[in-house]
Amino acid sequence: MNAPVNAHDRRRPARPPPPARRLPPPRPRRGGRMLLVILLALSGAAATGSPLPPAGTITLRAWTTVAPLPFPPAGETRPAPPALPPGDGHSVLGPPTLTAAQIDRILAAWGSPAAGTGAAWIAYGMQYGIDPAYALAFFIHESGAGTAPGWAGRKPDGGTTHNIGNIICAGYQRCYGRFRDYASWEEGIADWYRLIAVEYVAWRGVHTVEEIVPIYAPAVENNVSAYIDAVNRLVAEWRAAHARSWD
Repeated sequence: MNAPVNAHDRRRPARPPPPARRLPPPRPRRGGRMLLVILLALSGAAATGSPLPPAGTITLRAWTTVAPLPFPPAGETRPAPPALPPGDGHSVLGPPTLTAAQIDRILAAWGSPAAGTGAAWIAYGMQYGIDPAYALAFFIHESGAGTAPGWAGRKPDGGTTHNIGNIICAGYQRCYGRFRDYASWEEGIADWYRLIAVEYVAWRGVHTVEEIVPIYAPAVENNVSAYIDAVNRLVAEWRAAHARSWD
């Protein structure tokens, strides 16, 4: 079940974040006009019964998610948003087609340093509306689930960057070489889901493996068709095994 691994791929976000700009200090205003406007808006919403958006949320197409950290409390579940209408290709959107226990078994079979994190893959998959089977397939293709000898995320002291998708720095707060360096597997898993949900699905409007991979792993560095085939094959094998377990 070994998938081809290209340990030197450099995964770029679909659109780099704009540079930080220093804004001039606000000019002093006389009176309380702004406060009055805010109070009137709030009282109007209360009077009409219109709900106010919860703080810290972002809307992605037809669903709303919260910031990926901290890791959801044990036992907490969120309903998965509906997948987009079927079309050409294999959509990464949808509810989990694997269980946390199955993901743990797959990672253990690969001898992955991320073994035991199955619950995180499921929790963040449900949060972002992405089937965890695809996230896991990308991780395995990128680095052999963190076991490839030439993986750029492996550190001399035996630690890793916890970077499941070889995502490059692109302004991230902590990096190792050219790649993002996360404090835990949960952080790395969450950021991969965020990257796909925000910068691919929401910004670019792409949601299939066939649409995502040519951007995520462009042909100048990768065999795009082999990458797509490997991801889809792994997901199909796991889903078939899952279906047989229910027979």
